[in-house]
Amino acid sequence: MKQNVIFLMLTLASLNVFAKTPTGDKVDPLIEAKFKKEFGSAVTVSWKIVEGITIGTFTEQGEVKDVFYYEDGEILGRGKIIRRDMLPETVKTSINRRFSPGVIQTVYEFKEISYPTRYFVTVVTPRYSLIVAADEFGQMDVRQKIKSKPFYANVR
Repeated sequence: MKQNVIFLMLTLASLNVFAKTPTGDKVDPLIEAKFKKEFGSAVTVSWKIVEGITIGTFTEQGEVKDVFYYEDGEILGRGKIIRRDMLPETVKTSINRRFSPGVIQTVYEFKEISYPTRYFVTVVTPRYSLIVAADEFGQMDVRQKIKSKPFYANVR
């Protein structure tokens, strides 16, 4: 009987040792170990799991960064929000040419191993808002487009 109670207590204690996402999903211990090995155990990380991809969000040198893991623990890529002025000129030129008079609002930089860096850019024009995915060479495609409502339509 005593062994069963000790086993049960150890089992319950070990369940709380593993990292969890805000929704209560458990982060694979392999992924957590790989994160700690690369970034150190002193780094505070929050976890999300989206469509089988585990995302760790942490702060490094005052910058919020994300690291994306496949289910097997391999890194898919890393990302972070960057300032608009850090966007490569080729990407700025392509966006400004195609979406004039659009304004670049936010830029998310995503780096994968063996692939060009991609930028997910929110652009706002008088008629719509959109998210554009562009690589460092200026090649781009629209990922999402939402028609803007006139401001006065919301005022009553």
